Amino acid sequence: MRSTLDASLPDSAIIQDRAWLSDGGGGGSTTYVASGTIACRIAPAAMAGERIEGDRIHPDTEYVFTFPYDAAVEDDSVISLDSRTYSVVALRAPRSWPVSLRVEAKEVT
Repeated sequence: MRSTLDASLPDSAIIQDRAWLSDGGGGGSTTYVASGTIACRIAPAAMAGERIEGDRIHPDTEYVFTFPYDAAVEDDSVISLDSRTYSVVALRAPRSWPVSLRVEAKEVT
């Protein structure tokens, strides 16, 4: 099942993870560093578009990325695909059969 899934991932995304960058004087800042390129598929989430969330209109369009089951994507990762950037909203886990990793994300403007 995993090999069939891998064959259905037409895109390649760059995963960026949060890292601490020292300024050499005891301080520093948080930045994102590319940690790898992973095959993926992207689709709009089922509830794409405006919706009510917390008694407010939530205008962000959310997407679902499908990655191989062992992809190194974390809750605070950033995904770059086709010159667009997405922030991870949630990882859909655990699953009974870990065939893929499904990640909910929204586009960063």
